[in-house]
Amino acid sequence: MSSIARSVPMTEIAGTCVFSSGPYTRLELFVERHRQGDEAGVRLECEDSGVCRCEFLPGDCRREHMVLDVESDVSYTLAISNARISMAYLSGGEQLIDRGIRFLAMSDEGTSETSLDGKGDLEATQGPGQHIARQRDRDGDADLWQALQIEPITDLGSFYERHGRATIHVEPFERWMNDPNALCRFQGRYHLFYQLNPYGWEWDNMHWGHAVSRDLIHWVHLPVVLFPQTELDESEHFSGGAFSGSAMPIDAQGRPCAGDDAHAIRFFLTRHIERDGNPESLVEYQTTCVSYDGIRIEQERTLIERPLNGRRDTELGRDFRDPKVEWRFDARHGLPGSKTLMTVASNLPRRGVAEQHYSYLWEPRRDYRHGWFALNATDEADANDADLTRVPVLAGFVADNHTMLDDAASWKYVGAMFADTEHPEAFTYECPDCFPLEGHDVAVAALMKYRDGGGRFQPVVWYSGKLESASETVDAVERVDGGADETELPRFTAQLSGLCDFGTSFYAVQSFADDAGRRIAIGWLADWFGVRKEGEHRANGAMTLPRELHMRDGRLTSYPISEVFDELLGDVLFESTVQLHPDNGSEVSEQSILGNAYYAKVEVPDDSGFDITLASETDKGSLHLVKSDGVTRIVTYGSPTDDLHLSSGISEVRTIEIFYDRGIAEIFLNKGEAAASVLSACDGRTGTFSARLSGLLDGEAKVELRELRGIWN
Repeated sequence: MSSIARSVPMTEIAGTCVFSSGPYTRLELFVERHRQGDEAGVRLECEDSGVCRCEFLPGDCRREHMVLDVESDVSYTLAISNARISMAYLSGGEQLIDRGIRFLAMSDEGTSETSLDGKGDLEATQGPGQHIARQRDRDGDADLWQALQIEPITDLGSFYERHGRATIHVEPFERWMNDPNALCRFQGRYHLFYQLNPYGWEWDNMHWGHAVSRDLIHWVHLPVVLFPQTELDESEHFSGGAFSGSAMPIDAQGRPCAGDDAHAIRFFLTRHIERDGNPESLVEYQTTCVSYDGIRIEQERTLIERPLNGRRDTELGRDFRDPKVEWRFDARHGLPGSKTLMTVASNLPRRGVAEQHYSYLWEPRRDYRHGWFALNATDEADANDADLTRVPVLAGFVADNHTMLDDAASWKYVGAMFADTEHPEAFTYECPDCFPLEGHDVAVAALMKYRDGGGRFQPVVWYSGKLESASETVDAVERVDGGADETELPRFTAQLSGLCDFGTSFYAVQSFADDAGRRIAIGWLADWFGVRKEGEHRANGAMTLPRELHMRDGRLTSYPISEVFDELLGDVLFESTVQLHPDNGSEVSEQSILGNAYYAKVEVPDDSGFDITLASETDKGSLHLVKSDGVTRIVTYGSPTDDLHLSSGISEVRTIEIFYDRGIAEIFLNKGEAAASVLSACDGRTGTFSARLSGLLDGEAKVELRELRGIWN
């Protein structure tokens, strides 16, 4: 980048909104070139001194993350030339981790375009050690600077309220969000990193966004911490970036430890690069980096590359990503000597892996098992040909905790820990997890490019079983170092399996153990079916509520952490005891809910039938939870998901809890025995709730509605 510092009268840019830097010391901008071949840049002017600084995208670079120093509590104006600022915020300064960054909402409406100094050609000369730069004339016209109207967002909750945004779910300020990454506790705070595209509404080259919380409920945003590789900003023909990963708190010697005792956070993630339209060009490898203050990440280096042996029929697939680290396994798991396990998602030829046969905790079974290969969420069963010769696998890597976990030599490939031979239709796994829980061993992963029998796209599956040491000969086919010996290796045997979520929008879930020993998981609310619509100052993507995981009768359950109920439930809006009769149904009349964010709890005495309306808008359809003929399922009308069969997988339902948040619904049955996440187009200012209940015998049902408090300070 080049820069110009000069004094320019404020009147040269009419219509600019002046903004204050407040307590911050940096302005961070995500800048995109408008026309290739023409110079593009931004212009920051101090209102008090009139000193102007211009930054330009280098060469033909199409995008740039720019960082400009500012003085605290000083007023500035901002303008662009042949550029678009897609996201901007103030950062730096003291106590940033508590205060969070300050976003700048931008609009170019009502602004004017003027030349930098009213001339077609400008040369600015400064004193010793300062920059000399020239603003060039093109096609006989002066370069034009377009002033930006800027609104510093000092109250994020009020801003979201104004634009009808989610109340209790973490979203980025604007643009695109996907997978949660590197969930951990560190020095008194919970950290949530996430996949972010700050340039648009859809997926694009990946950055890591960042938010922190003291209680997993109330959050503040922090600066973006990881960025795509340089060549991805330079060329539109490549895609990739900083893909998903995980983290562990470490002590001063680099060993895993409790978060509140930690010296730093150690990260593990995938770097991805691919030439568009050429799948054979795909390269994925695992890197590591560290943060000592919970804000800045540094020292990223390559850690693990895809094991190669020159034999494609026995090698891990090119899809080799999303490392999840876990250090709480022990010797009985084939991990003696306090070792750290890294699980990486990939695929392998079926003939080279052990067959797995497990039972399904799911009714009706067809909803879970009878699926097909699908490139898109709406692909029918005969739309694509599946490669049934390869199966999804969890590839394992092990390192001794007493070695340096940032040293590539410390990590050894131990082969495929688990291969799901029951789902050969799936292309590969994504976002794997593997952890011990209440005497069980659990594996979790998403089946990529797969629709299950109910029509869900890329469902997230849990497996319970045993991770144990197995004596195997590991030859050059599997070992990174090419050696050959017989050794004790960790292998996972699945016994039971089911879906983590019976809705349409749950993906990329990641878990971590907090310092109290709770296993907590957060997933991404994915809009596979195109329910959400783009709008000004809105976001595409959100996180689920944090859920605590438990094992119940061999089943993995998930239920909101206690803080959700303590902090988010507000005043009672409605409560009633409903008399049930087998001969006719009883109704809870439609309740109008101002703000369209509510918690509902319905308790029924037996295997009652019901039709609960979670949301309904005249032009946007409706969302229901229905039980009929013994099957509890989600039903939509007027939505792309109308034809899906979204059964809960359980037969008896006694307690129904619903969190509805302006188009985001999370449903929990029987305290987490089944859970569902669904996106709805019903995101208006006023919501509705109603229910029709029937009983097998005379009895009582209880219904309670409560308002939800917001999570943004």
